[in-house]
Amino acid sequence: MIIIIIWLALSLMVALFLGAFRKIGFAKSLLTSIFLTPVVGLIVSLFSETKKAAAKKKDIERLGKEYLDLINPKK
Repeated sequence: MIIIIIWLALSLMVALFLGAFRKIGFAKSLLTSIFLTPVVGLIVSLFSETKKAAAKKKDIERLGKEYLDLINPKK
């Protein structure tokens, strides 16, 4: 019983403190941690891109497309 409580607590910690701020999100991080192991959930969350980096990447792509539209207008 204690092992299950520790497992769930560690899974919740991985999801709250890491997964929530990553692109993988809270729910996927929690489910990965519960069904596999909290260590695997931690690794998967760490390899996921941060939300801030994903937003920055999206902005750069949008600006690049706008720039290309300016230099090559469609007829």
